[in-house]
Amino acid sequence: MSNFNGVIIATCNKYETTHEINVTNLDIDCYGSEYHENGMGEERNYEISGIFSCGKCNNEFEISFDATEYPANFLSYVIDNSKGVRCSGTPMLEYEEERLIYTFPEPEIYIPNQAVISDIQGINNTIPKLIELIQKDNSYIHKITPREFEEIIAEIFRSQGFEVELTKRTRDGGKDIIAIHRHSMGIDTRYFVECKRYALDNRVGVSIVRELYGVHSSRTGVNKSIIATTSLFTTGARNFAEYELRSKWDMDLKDVNDVLGWINKYKSRI
Repeated sequence: MSNFNGVIIATCNKYETTHEINVTNLDIDCYGSEYHENGMGEERNYEISGIFSCGKCNNEFEISFDATEYPANFLSYVIDNSKGVRCSGTPMLEYEEERLIYTFPEPEIYIPNQAVISDIQGINNTIPKLIELIQKDNSYIHKITPREFEEIIAEIFRSQGFEVELTKRTRDGGKDIIAIHRHSMGIDTRYFVECKRYALDNRVGVSIVRELYGVHSSRTGVNKSIIATTSLFTTGARNFAEYELRSKWDMDLKDVNDVLGWINKYKSRI
């Protein structure tokens, strides 16, 4: 049996007022699960959230975390998506087994492929270490989970100064990452990034390109869309992006070679 606990210190962006929020008072929604046939078992994805009001400015703020439990009973990633406040602390996973209570993150755990990650504190610690592993051996790009691939791409964009939001896997509406580049002149650019963690022999087809372009072209769309994959693209997919878009600037297709280029140039900030 798994439960979330801990305390979040939320600081109002407007008046710097601090609020102590117990994780047990937040809503916990398990919105997706996936079984991995690699000996690590089931991966579960949670939204941990709640709406509160600042006692000083009376503005509402949202506490929101996207958490991944993988393998079972280990909290591998926590992403802070809160709005209106800055949060200190993250939810912790607690489970009861044989009348003993264990709380994670632990000081050191194992991730798939036996790479050691220390001091788990969410994306800013775990993902740079996973990127470092792939830098040392590029073959690990095909041994990570789809969610880990999304986290890696998000961290690479974040390291380049983008504001990054990862969307929930089952509710993303055709994009995994929303990235915003804010220019000093006040000219902002918004990107959709769709991530496909595929085997090399499973190429990204034209239907995926069409689907993302449909979201791109909607009223709430973006300046540019990107598909990043650990595989390659079919000829049909590349032809659609090259010849059938309204503008050649609308979309970029980045295959495994492009992604490995990003990873190999990445420099951790921790």
